[in-house]
Amino acid sequence: MGSLPVNRIRRLYREGMSAKEIGDVLGCSWHQVISCMQHNGIPRRSRSEATYLKANPNGDPFHIKSPLTSEEERLKALAIGLYWGEGTRRNQISVRISNTDPVLLRVFVVFLRTVCGVRPEKIRVQLIIHSDVDPKEALKYWSHQLGLPLSHFRRPTVIPSRGVGTYTHRVEWGTAEIGVHNMRLRRILQRWLDECAHVAQSAEHVIGNDEAAGSIPAVGFPRNRTNGSRASVEQRR
Repeated sequence: MGSLPVNRIRRLYREGMSAKEIGDVLGCSWHQVISCMQHNGIPRRSRSEATYLKANPNGDPFHIKSPLTSEEERLKALAIGLYWGEGTRRNQISVRISNTDPVLLRVFVVFLRTVCGVRPEKIRVQLIIHSDVDPKEALKYWSHQLGLPLSHFRRPTVIPSRGVGTYTHRVEWGTAEIGVHNMRLRRILQRWLDECAHVAQSAEHVIGNDEAAGSIPAVGFPRNRTNGSRASVEQRR
C-alpha cells in the first residue's frame, strides 16, 4: 500500500487506539503503523499509559472542577490537609485515606465527588473491624455515615478482638479506608500536596524564625511524626 495517512494515525492514536487497532482500520500491520509514527515524530505511550487507556476507554473517570467557589476552595484545602496527614501516599496508582472518624472521611468523599468530580461508582470502601463486631451492622453504619451505598463496600477485613471493654465509641465500628484506583488522580493530588508544601516553606522563610527552621519538610521527603527533623529520620534508616 502507499504512504500511510500520518494525520489520521496521529488523531486515532491520541484518541486512545493502539497501533494494532489503527493497523486494522487502515488495512496494514501494526509494524507499519509504528514505523510511520517513528518517522513522523509521533511519541508513543508508555506501558502504564497504554494500560490506563485500556482500563478507561471512555476517558478519565473524574473531572476536576474549575473554577471553584470560595467554599469549594476551602473544602479542597481541608481535604488536601487530611490527605497529607491520613492518606496512604506510598501507593502511586491509587488515592487512599483511612481513619476511624466518619466525619473526617465524609469530608474526603464530598471532596472527591465535588472538587475532583469522581464518578460515584469509582469510590470504594474497605473496612477493618474486630471479630466481635457484626460485619453487617458495621457496613450499615459506615454506609450511612459516608453516604455511599453498600455496593461500594468490599468484604470487611476481620482481625482478632482486643477483648471486652477496650473500645471507645469512636472506634467501635472499626476503620474505614476510602479508595479511588486511578494513577492520574493520584498524581494530581500529589501535585496539590507539593504546592501546599512550597507555600508552607515560603511562609517559613518569610517568618525567619530560627526555632521553626526544619519544621516543614522538603517536598517529597517523608515526615517524621516524632519531631519532623531530618536528622532523626536519617538515624532510623
